Amino acid sequence: MKYKTIIMIGKPGSGKGAQSALLAKETGFKVFSTGLRLREIAKQNTSIGQKVKGIIESGALMPYWFASFLFQEAILSLSRNQGIIYEGACRKKPEAELFNDVMLWLKRPYKAVYIVVSDEIVTERLSKRSTLENRADDTDKKVKIRLKAYHDEVIHAVEFFREIGNIIEVNGDNTTEEVHKEILKKLELA
Repeated sequence: MKYKTIIMIGKPGSGKGAQSALLAKETGFKVFSTGLRLREIAKQNTSIGQKVKGIIESGALMPYWFASFLFQEAILSLSRNQGIIYEGACRKKPEAELFNDVMLWLKRPYKAVYIVVSDEIVTERLSKRSTLENRADDTDKKVKIRLKAYHDEVIHAVEFFREIGNIIEVNGDNTTEEVHKEILKKLELA
């Protein structure tokens, strides 16, 4: 595969987790979920765990330096040629810039996959997920906060990857299978 590192970017509920799992099955890459790792940390009875828990419960984004620490921690565990899919990384422009610097330094080709989906569909999906998975960050109030954070912050990371020509965009309004096929095609795996 041309890229050893993939970043799945999109709104909450855009399908980053599902697409990461499908792509990992296809490529054998490891998946690192920023959200899952943060939820693990939030369960710890430590000062950092409590701080992370509070941020998750508020629906806000983590400080970029903390999220950057997590993606760097994940890459340290990889063998030289092992691939990785970051699900939900680079949610702020400074984090995206640092990610790019790290990948250039490591000489690891990467591509950001931006799953474009409407706010309406995201809200509908997260409402269903809230019921099924009982996630504290999927309540109606938190979804509005998370979408605002996306529009205020994450879009700038997306724009950064666009500026450097290191992003592909896929239509996340489609079915899971259709989105997966589009990702494979655009990553030249199909």
